[in-house]
Amino acid sequence: MSQLLSSLKSEWQRAQDGAMTRVPLYHQLYTVLKKAILDGTIPYDAQMPTEQQLAATFDVSRITAKRAMDELAAEKLVARFRGKGSHVTYHYQPEPLSAPLVGMLKGPVEIAKHGSVRVITTERAVPPADVRRTLDLADDDVVQKVIRVCSNEDGEPYVCYRSWTVGVTRAFTKKKLERQSRLELLRENDIHLVKVEQVISAENASARTARDLGVEVGSALLSIRRIGYVASGEAVDVLDGLYNPQRFQYAMVSGLG
Repeated sequence: MSQLLSSLKSEWQRAQDGAMTRVPLYHQLYTVLKKAILDGTIPYDAQMPTEQQLAATFDVSRITAKRAMDELAAEKLVARFRGKGSHVTYHYQPEPLSAPLVGMLKGPVEIAKHGSVRVITTERAVPPADVRRTLDLADDDVVQKVIRVCSNEDGEPYVCYRSWTVGVTRAFTKKKLERQSRLELLRENDIHLVKVEQVISAENASARTARDLGVEVGSALLSIRRIGYVASGEAVDVLDGLYNPQRFQYAMVSGLG
């Protein structure tokens, strides 16, 4: 229980540093506890901290702690029993994205439809050396660079995308990128991807990425590089995605025979 309370307190302190400080204390506490239940940090049937423990850990009144717990009970996330405490009644079950490794185009588009996109930058720029090699570019060639952060339905950021694309001449504005899928905008530029190769690895979060995804600096992130090809066989698009593994899972399904 002490380890759980310590983890919850860290989430609470991050909330105190952000916009949630304008929200009533009971709702701040309720939000931290709800998130821990929904993401499986506090699993099904686990005993919740008592009101006294919550009050002491978060330096709030017993009334504030009770109101937060009452909110969780009202949403049927916990059940409260006199003399036995409160237990989690929510069954956490991850919902992974299932797709083949090669040719996967529609998955990210479908996911994006159910969340929001924030464009950090869209500009013409010279790519880093490894991307130039992949796209067969000269040292001074410029392409379309886009950095975006996608959030889920609850407004929680789960991926930071950085893309480099050859042949973009129009439509890649901040407004369009936040309202349409990038794949649709590629087609508006007569860029029709017919194959996507993917490389999956891991990467530690830089200070900028940690800030964008709401994780600790150095946290392990799922890294997926997608290289898009057109019918001629040329690579024209490199998309790097850094995912928070607490909010995104990637499942691969392969047939045998």
